[in-house]
Amino acid sequence: MDIIVEGVGKKFYNPDEVEINLNFYTRDDSYESALENGTKNVENFIDDVLKKMNFNKEIMKTRSFRVYEEKQYDYDRKKYIKLGYAYTQQANIKFNYSINIIAKFMDMVSKLKNPPKYHLSFNVKDIKGCKDEVLAEAYNKAKEKAETIAKAAGKELKECVKTNFIPFEESIVSRSSLNSQDMYMEKEMSIGASTFGMAKKTGVQDTIQTIFTPEDIEITETLYCLWITN
Repeated sequence: MDIIVEGVGKKFYNPDEVEINLNFYTRDDSYESALENGTKNVENFIDDVLKKMNFNKEIMKTRSFRVYEEKQYDYDRKKYIKLGYAYTQQANIKFNYSINIIAKFMDMVSKLKNPPKYHLSFNVKDIKGCKDEVLAEAYNKAKEKAETIAKAAGKELKECVKTNFIPFEESIVSRSSLNSQDMYMEKEMSIGASTFGMAKKTGVQDTIQTIFTPEDIEITETLYCLWITN
């Protein structure tokens, strides 16, 4: 007698790694000034944020880098209008999860003259180990089902002779996230510069450290097993 069963494993893991995607942007009148000022903004981030947080600058990995002429189409005049030259650099950094480091990072970035936009996501470092645990649970669930069916049929489960596992390419991250634009008041909404600065500081130190905890990461795997009986 052959028995085909499905086993589903599901586990939840606390995030233990933070990944921050950074987007630096500078616009200026000439190619040279855009390159110079854009590079300076990135250097300021390294000096005033990463180094002051005791991070090595090599922790920041660049994904893309461009200096190009920006244009905007004018539908009334039916032609492109030159806006200047843009410097863009996308990068990311990763470090062990710590709510205090996250709050400090957001606070320090908010004080930069031209801060990068950023997005924080929360991951697990040992993705393979976590997925292996979930897959093992899926196998055990399939075996329990097969044993129940075999017992109901008056048979004894012998062995699993075939499995079918189709891995899904999914991102192993928490559904929680933080963005640079989510945490602070816009400048035009504040009464004055001092009010804006106070709002930024309060938003980071009080909100993040006091109430923010990222959601656990859910990992699910499905396994199909063919068992034979005696």
